[in-house]
Amino acid sequence: MDTIARAFKKLTKLRENLQDLTEEEAYEIFKRILEGKLSEVKISAFLTAMRIKGETHEELLGVKKAIEEGMNRPRRREGALDLALNYDGKDRTIYILPAALWLCSRIGMEFTNHFALRTPTKEGVTLYEVVRAMGADLNINFSDQKDYAPELYRLMPLRRELGFRSLINTVEKFLNPFGTKMVAVSIFHKPYLEKNEKLLELFNLEDYTIVKGLEGGIEPMPDRPTYVKKRGKELEVIDPKEIELELPKDVQTENVLGDSVEINRSIVEGKERGKFLNWAIYTAGLLLYAGNRAKSVREGIDKIVTTIL
Repeated sequence: MDTIARAFKKLTKLRENLQDLTEEEAYEIFKRILEGKLSEVKISAFLTAMRIKGETHEELLGVKKAIEEGMNRPRRREGALDLALNYDGKDRTIYILPAALWLCSRIGMEFTNHFALRTPTKEGVTLYEVVRAMGADLNINFSDQKDYAPELYRLMPLRRELGFRSLINTVEKFLNPFGTKMVAVSIFHKPYLEKNEKLLELFNLEDYTIVKGLEGGIEPMPDRPTYVKKRGKELEVIDPKEIELELPKDVQTENVLGDSVEINRSIVEGKERGKFLNWAIYTAGLLLYAGNRAKSVREGIDKIVTTIL
C-alpha cells in the first residue's frame, strides 16, 4: 500500500477511530494536491477529515514543507518584522495597524505581510487593501499568495466553496515568504497560544511574538486585556487601563475598508490627535516590542511618544 492510500485509510474511518498522519504522509498528500494529482473530491475529503479530527503539529509541518518546496520567494527581508495575520481579514472592526506602521516606519522599522484576497471563512478586508487604498508609504512589503504560492492559491475557489476553516488557514500565515527572522502572529482564541508556540518552535524562527488582539489580529484591544507571548518569555496580559492613554470605546464598523482608510489617513495627515491616535501609539508600542526595538510594550509606547510626536 503506497503512502497516499495508507493515509486516506487512516482518514476514512468513523470519527472516533480517525488516525493521525505522520509528517511524511501529510507531506505526500499535500504535495499531490499542489501538483494537481488529486481530484477535488479527494481534496475535499482530506480537508474535511482533518477538520473533524484536528491537525497535529507533525501534520502541519508536513503540509508546510510541501507548500514551501514550490514557493516563489520575493527578495529576502531578514531584518523586517513579518505580520503573520489571519488571511481572512476583518469584517466587523476598524484597522488601526496602518497608522501604527507609519509611526514605526519613522524610526526605520520595516515590515512584511503576505495575504490572499477573499480568503474563507470571513472573506474579510485585508491589511493590504487598507494600505493600498490609503496610498501612503508605510515601509511595508506585501506578497500576494497568487504570486508567491500559485499552486496553493489555485485551491482558493474550492476553499470558498467548502466554507470552513481548514488546516490551510493555519499553515499559510506561517509561510513567511520574505524569510524574515522576526514574526508577529495573530490568533483568535486563547487556547491557540500554546499550539502556535509549539508550531513556531518547530519552524525554527529566530524570534516570534504571538498576539491575541482585536478580531484575532495583532492590534491590542482598546477596551479589554490583550494577550502577548514573546519567545522565551512568560505570557503577558496587557490591560489598556495601565498604559495611561485614552482609547476609543467603540471600534465596531459595518464599513471596515472605508472607515479604516479615513481614520488612518487622518492620523498620517496630522488631523487626528485624539483617541484613535492613542490607539495607534499603543499598537506601535506593541510592534516595537515584537520587533526588538523596545524591551516592553510600555517602553515602545514611550519611545513613540518621545521620538515621533
